[in-house]
Amino acid sequence: PVHAWASVFLYRMEQSLSGKGDLKFLDSVFRKLVINFTWWVNRKDRYGKNVFEGGFHGLDNIGIFDRSAPLPTGGSLEQADGTAWMALFSQNMLEMSVELTALDPSYEDMVVKFVDHFYFIAAAMNTPGADSMWDDEDGFYYDLLRLPDGSSQLLKVRSLVGLLPLCATTVIEPEQRNRVPRAMEFIKERQRRIPELVKAIHPTGEGNFGVADRGIFALLDRDRLTRVLTRMLD
Repeated sequence: PVHAWASVFLYRMEQSLSGKGDLKFLDSVFRKLVINFTWWVNRKDRYGKNVFEGGFHGLDNIGIFDRSAPLPTGGSLEQADGTAWMALFSQNMLEMSVELTALDPSYEDMVVKFVDHFYFIAAAMNTPGADSMWDDEDGFYYDLLRLPDGSSQLLKVRSLVGLLPLCATTVIEPEQRNRVPRAMEFIKERQRRIPELVKAIHPTGEGNFGVADRGIFALLDRDRLTRVLTRMLD
């Protein structure tokens, strides 16, 4: 699911060349992408846990199994790369929603929707425990094999699937936050009521802004980022 990323990239390119983004284009693709996002949520999140089976971008040889065929063990494969793609998809959709509030203020509701999706996907990927794709001992993300008897096992093969969570990173400019004050209030309230949603991601919100007052949505906090990069650069 990289179509949303490509759409944002194209929109930003037009913006940089002409000084103005094509909101009509963005609006037309956004509506189709909402349908595509809904398909992923309904068809690829088998147990409604915000983890996804899919997103292998044609590189079937990056895992233990041929992902296009039924698993020889039975059960299902919860994929670190597919889930990371969906986190990025959520970030791209919320970024598009912010832009589209210039056409229709009701798009602010969509900002809220996709912030929520990102938070819950991030929590599902990062929460420690038997069902997590994050292995704290190794400092790396792995696919999770869920067997028919309900047990699960991390497939500890270091491959591209464990690096895809790095991609789910989006810089949020202060003017973007200022466009959606109602959504920002919702986000603050969500963080207050369910603080565990933001414990496992890069710190975000007031007190965590960076250069030029920028914020960031990222699946990995500083510690996880360092540990994954240590594996990647070894």
